[in-house]
Amino acid sequence: MGSARAIELAGGPDLGVKYGRVDATSADMCSPEGNLPDAEAGGEGKFGGPGGTMTTEDTSVGGHLRKVFYRMGLGDEEIVALSGAHALGRAYKDRSGLGAEKTKFTDGSTQKRADGKEASYTPGGSSWTKEFLIFDNSYFTTLDDDNADPELLKLTSDKVVFLDKDFKPFAEKFRDSQEEFFKSYAAAHKKLSELGSKFEPAEGITL
Repeated sequence: MGSARAIELAGGPDLGVKYGRVDATSADMCSPEGNLPDAEAGGEGKFGGPGGTMTTEDTSVGGHLRKVFYRMGLGDEEIVALSGAHALGRAYKDRSGLGAEKTKFTDGSTQKRADGKEASYTPGGSSWTKEFLIFDNSYFTTLDDDNADPELLKLTSDKVVFLDKDFKPFAEKFRDSQEEFFKSYAAAHKKLSELGSKFEPAEGITL
């Protein structure tokens, strides 16, 4: 519910997510550590590792992302669409080791919300987009712009969506059409949010 409302209030699509998930009551009911994708290669030039539900280790970032998401039944279009969520938010060097302490976009200078009002936010970190509190297709337009401000993040796991031949058609589609991005993103977010979940009642609750 939190992610769905945040994206909708930030100008994104109605995600149509299903509510009523049964809470986990112990760590045994949670996914193991190591299931999230790496943005950059590790010390041996490899992405991912042997941990998690199954190994996600690969020498290529595209192969690594596919190992992370294919095991969940998500395909190339969904990988690229979900990457577009980086239109929102920031990376923090003291948490992920990536990005800067702050940039010209995150130093406390004015940021607008989707409703046009000035936003209040805590300074710091590096953003992927200039207006990092608005959900739109600017992640893709920025990534494909060679003249984009160098203070905006373009990590290896980001750049691959335009470099990988099977990711690229979706990245170009989302760059050119926010409507197409929203449609694909909403479907991918909903699918990801419901994976492995048990609902009560069984059919879930739709608001």
